Amino acid sequence: CEIYTDVDGVYTTDPRLLPEARQVKQVAYDEMLELASLGAGVMHNRSIEFAKKFNVPIHVRSSFSDVPGTMIVPSPESDTRPVSGCAMTRDEARITIDDVPDRPGVSQAIFSAIAARNITVDMIVQNVGAAGRANISFTVLRSELPATLRVLDGLAASLGAAKVTHDDQVSKISVVGLGMAKQTGVADKMFRALANAGINITMITTSEIKISALVAREKCREALHAVHSAFKLHKRPTEVNDPAQSAAAAREADISAVVERLRAIDSIEGLAIDDVRVDTSQARVTVSGVPDKPGIAADIFETVARANVMVDMIVQSFGKEGTASISFTMPKDQLNAALAATEEVAKRDGCASVTSSPQVAKLSVSGIGMRSHTGVAVRMFGALAEAGINVELINTSEVRVNVIVAGDAGEKGLAVLQAAFADADI
Repeated sequence: CEIYTDVDGVYTTDPRLLPEARQVKQVAYDEMLELASLGAGVMHNRSIEFAKKFNVPIHVRSSFSDVPGTMIVPSPESDTRPVSGCAMTRDEARITIDDVPDRPGVSQAIFSAIAARNITVDMIVQNVGAAGRANISFTVLRSELPATLRVLDGLAASLGAAKVTHDDQVSKISVVGLGMAKQTGVADKMFRALANAGINITMITTSEIKISALVAREKCREALHAVHSAFKLHKRPTEVNDPAQSAAAAREADISAVVERLRAIDSIEGLAIDDVRVDTSQARVTVSGVPDKPGIAADIFETVARANVMVDMIVQSFGKEGTASISFTMPKDQLNAALAATEEVAKRDGCASVTSSPQVAKLSVSGIGMRSHTGVAVRMFGALAEAGINVELINTSEVRVNVIVAGDAGEKGLAVLQAAFADADI
């Protein structure tokens, strides 16, 4: 599918924000889907999902020049580079509900009320509770903040929460790349780049191929420049894949099978969910009482990376009274190494405590339409609550909702989520 537009192709970031942004020769479907959902205007995320699902190569070209453009195919531009692009979502607002009762059904009650008002939720972060209480933070578009606060007025108190706070002067900075799923040191490089620029991180959420950090809006362009430079995205990788070969491999799909599948789809929205899965191979570490200042996250994950720990989920919840909480997961056979590294940093940087769980289960729901994923999250939280399964951690991306539950609840959680999304085209 050739698409002619008003730009030369896909760039490492928006060239209107960073003149050093580089056009890429090819980008993977999953990378482009994340970038499109983050606001890369060259492609709509729905078109990328169709291309991925039916293995159709997309060639993005300019209507005004003979520049070769960019191929959107299954593989990334380079197999050796962990990050392929970065993006900025400027006008966000952060809302935090403090001291929510840590029991099944609370998250579902909050986000179902928000979904009923057709408000789009972006980042959702819930960290590990203490003394039966937890904090839930999430972001919405700045323009939707007043309506969201009206929904929460009275609801938070009825749920037993302490208070609701908000900040409408924040922006989201994200890095995306298939390579980060296989390489260590990506998170700490991003966090160190922001720390070196004097930029504080107030929230962190991750997926397998994306890391997002919430920063002050006045620092957003500086933050985008810092992470773009840190990953040398302005430079072409030394080892690159051949776009022609990637496109040829994608074209080998059985076209007749594609046509039959298209005929079987009742509506575009039938493609909303494409995967529900569980990972029971992980453990969790939580650092509480983290000083809310630049550099602490970088210190933690640089030390963990030096211990050769492969970090999966990262959740930093918004801090109160000058502190924050950071949780992360890793393969359970790396828990001892992760704990030793984290305790070293916690002692050095004055953190309150380090706790862990030797086995947790990560439940994930992914698919298209997750940019407006409140309805998916509500269904997910509701199904788990009905089954009596408590959610310990939440983080989200543009194409995925991840939750951490107790390790012995993983398989039961998978079964209830598969039943909850049985009507989706998985």
